[in-house]
Amino acid sequence: MASLNRSRIQISGILLASGASRRINSTKQLLLFKREYLINIIINKILESKIDELFVILGYQHDEIAKLIDPRPRIVDNPGWKIGKSSSIKIGVKSAKKTTDGVIFFLVDQPFINKEIINTLINEFQNSFDNIIAPRINGRLCNPVLFGKKYYEELMDLSGEQGGKEIINKAKDIRWIDWEDERLLLDIDTDEDYKDILRNYSVSSS
Repeated sequence: MASLNRSRIQISGILLASGASRRINSTKQLLLFKREYLINIIINKILESKIDELFVILGYQHDEIAKLIDPRPRIVDNPGWKIGKSSSIKIGVKSAKKTTDGVIFFLVDQPFINKEIINTLINEFQNSFDNIIAPRINGRLCNPVLFGKKYYEELMDLSGEQGGKEIINKAKDIRWIDWEDERLLLDIDTDEDYKDILRNYSVSSS
């Protein structure tokens, strides 16, 4: 595939952390791993990477989470978080798009994100013509995903619970990154997911 060098690019991270934890009996963002809050573990891992800036989109329990969060990223309030995932995506893009060439979306319940996958996405974007860079494990799409500014308008047109997958399914200029670490597929949707990760895995901020 043809490639180029996108020099002096700026990539923003958007951490989607505004939703309520409907299937878990705690505030998901504040789940504890070795006395560290899940949201702060993820923030630290993102900021270890080549990302230029990070926006954290809060909504549900905004005040409680905001006072406990790592102070380094920019916190953005999403008062319409009940509308669905698309509301946070759009607020994130709107916050970042004036200064950035691409955005990477992160989920707050993905404890095994790491700087290696983030840097790989950025490097692949910088050296290709493709405008979506997405990892997959055994053929299965996983997060995080990088969208170039070409797709900002389509991201702003999402509604309800729609997410980036709707755009990915139609995109022609997508570069897939085959990733081997299957832990990237693990997320926390239920109390049992949380207990399973505590029992079987080591989660830390580095």
